[in-house]
Amino acid sequence: MRIKACLALVLWGAMFCPAFAQFEWLEDAIRDFSTSQLWESEPLAVDWKMNPALQADFNEGLNNLLEDNPSLAETNLTAVIEKDSTAWQAYYFRAAARKALRKLIIARGDLLKALALHDYFYEGLVELAKIEYLGRGITVSELIINKAIRLDRSRGAAHYLKGDINLAQHELRKAINSYNDCLAADSLFHDARIKLALLDVFEKRDITKALAHLNKVLQNDSLQRTALLFRSMLGRDRDIHRSVKDLSILIRLRPNDIMPRYYHGLFLTDLGDYENAFNDFQNVISHMDIGDNQFDGKQTGIDRIINLQNVGAYILRRIYGLSDADAARIKEAFCLLLADKCGKSIVVLEQMSNGTTEPSVVYLKAVAYEHNKQHPKALQYYGIVLGLDDKLAEAYKKRGIYRQELQQWDKSVEDFTAYLKLFPDGYVIHRIRGVSYYYLNRYPEAIADYTAYLKKDSSNVEVLGNRGMAYQMSKQWMKAYVDFAASGNLHAVNFSRVEKVVDSVLHVKDTAQALFYLDTFIKAAPGFTEGYIQKFKIHMARNEWALISPEVALAVIHARSDISKPTRSYLMTMSALLQARSSDTSEAVKSLNEAIRFDLKNDLAYLERGRIYLAMGKISKAESDLKEASALGNQQAQQLLASIVR
Repeated sequence: MRIKACLALVLWGAMFCPAFAQFEWLEDAIRDFSTSQLWESEPLAVDWKMNPALQADFNEGLNNLLEDNPSLAETNLTAVIEKDSTAWQAYYFRAAARKALRKLIIARGDLLKALALHDYFYEGLVELAKIEYLGRGITVSELIINKAIRLDRSRGAAHYLKGDINLAQHELRKAINSYNDCLAADSLFHDARIKLALLDVFEKRDITKALAHLNKVLQNDSLQRTALLFRSMLGRDRDIHRSVKDLSILIRLRPNDIMPRYYHGLFLTDLGDYENAFNDFQNVISHMDIGDNQFDGKQTGIDRIINLQNVGAYILRRIYGLSDADAARIKEAFCLLLADKCGKSIVVLEQMSNGTTEPSVVYLKAVAYEHNKQHPKALQYYGIVLGLDDKLAEAYKKRGIYRQELQQWDKSVEDFTAYLKLFPDGYVIHRIRGVSYYYLNRYPEAIADYTAYLKKDSSNVEVLGNRGMAYQMSKQWMKAYVDFAASGNLHAVNFSRVEKVVDSVLHVKDTAQALFYLDTFIKAAPGFTEGYIQKFKIHMARNEWALISPEVALAVIHARSDISKPTRSYLMTMSALLQARSSDTSEAVKSLNEAIRFDLKNDLAYLERGRIYLAMGKISKAESDLKEASALGNQQAQQLLASIVR
């Protein structure tokens, strides 16, 4: 659960550095910090005086919990409880394991059991309040945490959680008081002081006071990671050198964490230390797990990151062949681009002597123009770089996108095809090239491209809809309607035509294909009552009542108000058949009476009512119904009539 007051800081934090908005790392850091204490469990002094038969499982459970193996811990502690249902500590620690597994409801049950067995102990109340909070029971959480505070005011955890509850209730002043109460109880409860720092920024925009809180945390614990991160962010404009130092410490503490390294590079760029900033940014890019097939083609944030990844990798391949001066320039331009200073990056690149002959310079210039929204220039330079390096797949992709936006469909196809020859695994281009083929009226090629993409991403509704349009233009109606239904474009489905096509498929006895079509449309459009009817007829012919029974109720529930009387009559007949099979013959007869009233030519209704009358010994009524059904062409009715002995 987010603490809204703290997360709102992100919006104001963008005032300090607009480049922060490029990535959501800072927001993620605040979110993680805001909820971290909720997912941690309060330490509990363990009573080791227990039955030796329980000790091994209990020890193993605690070890697994400490080693972040909550699933194994749950198993171990369950074994303890099965042997001794009064082991209250096992319930407490199993609740911790289950909370870590996000099994909040049963974790709550364990805590209630522990509290019942061991009276109301402080740690149990705090943990129960956390569970209620995580389950959005803020009011209940507050009642429980107040009990914990009354039980022991000298400990900080309950006061801290009370502050979080106050924040969730938008009571900032009370939250500040609660965090201060926490610090009065435990002056080294660093998270409370950091929360106060964030609230100083959010409520008062008082950076000086916020930094004072963070400084105090770091005086007591110079390696406190959250305080280092936030001090580096908030103190950037006041002492950027200290911010760089804070980030350097974070990098040493967590060398694989790319967030501090990115900001470290960003701040070094501000200081003009492009050599070290370039190293930081290259490290960030090399650790970002964003593949080329996540490319969207609409200049989204992900697209920009992929651009930077690819141009950065290309620069690394070529930079060591450049002169020291040119290498320094291109590093500077790259760092400025990463810092979202596209205009300055372009100026640096324009000053390079090989600005039109070195592919890495031209490629970087194209990306800089694109990110600076100077798209005609970007298109021009993507073309120039391909003249210098015709194996640069990324440039074909980018030029193809621009040509597509200019509706130069044939040229965009050429670029996308060149890309796929160089990088056959780039299946996302099939999705994009399919659009160009469609507008060129080359529908078979469009369908082939969309199908190739859907083999990798079968649930993409946009592509399913696009392929449906291509099928429709090719007059492949049923395939078009299947795609429209699967993509949620039900307005494009002609259900009358669907019925006719299914009938034609059944005519050639391809029931498997017919059922595939019907299942697809019924799943997408439960109100397609006619489809249910066709399914029922297929299953009845096979005597597959187990498949009919669960769907009749669904068909009745979702039946449209505008269905034809014969369709409604048939649906009521199916309901009656199920009633008869459950021996509720009186209700079945009522349903069949109603079905016949809606459609006097419903031979199945006459047949089934005749069967019921025959079983009841009402021979005259049975004979009358069977004659009606026989006259309507029902062969089973004719056979039953012949078997009646007068």
